Amino acid sequence: MSSDDRRQAILHCAARLFSHYGQSKTTVADIAREAQVGIGTVYLVFPSKEAIVEELSSTAHGRVLHAMREVAEARAGDSFSERLAGVLETRVAMFLKLAEEGQHACELVHCKNGPVKSVHAKFREDERMFLQQLLEQAAKSGELASLDAKRASVLVQRAYATLSPPWLYEQPGEDAKRAAYEMCRLLLLGLASRGPRASESDADRPALTKKKPARSR
Repeated sequence: MSSDDRRQAILHCAARLFSHYGQSKTTVADIAREAQVGIGTVYLVFPSKEAIVEELSSTAHGRVLHAMREVAEARAGDSFSERLAGVLETRVAMFLKLAEEGQHACELVHCKNGPVKSVHAKFREDERMFLQQLLEQAAKSGELASLDAKRASVLVQRAYATLSPPWLYEQPGEDAKRAAYEMCRLLLLGLASRGPRASESDADRPALTKKKPARSR
């Protein structure tokens, strides 16, 4: 067995044990036994159980973001509304799908321990930057009013906080999917270009909207 095959076998077995028994109840010895290798072999590949958790968490989060990007790319010719709806609904669906892989599988995207918390923080920033790019593209094409895309991306994430782990898993899956659909439509009402009415004075503009430079007299 090559070193890469051994690594993948350890990760595969660890993922299966974590999803069934949970991370806290699974030991390195359990993983080694499941992978049919010695404990020392596991430690040659991973310095600790936490390192295994971190890699599996990174993979789980990566699957979610990858699916979101794929939807955005597949709908590149659609309107911004359709692209954003597809991206955000896919986000919820992927997190729900992860929970179906085992009783404790969703622990890989919870922010309960150090490794998962660190990976989730990186996912949040990568996701925010991705959303910012979508917003910037839509503003450039005229589908959105001129806005601070970075700030808007943060607010979109906050709006979806209750549809993120662990709160997402506190409600039936179908309810979460319906909420994702309804929330996206609500967000789109606020993000949509206001057309001719966008000429209101700077003093009346929401903080999210970019201010135009004052004209010199």
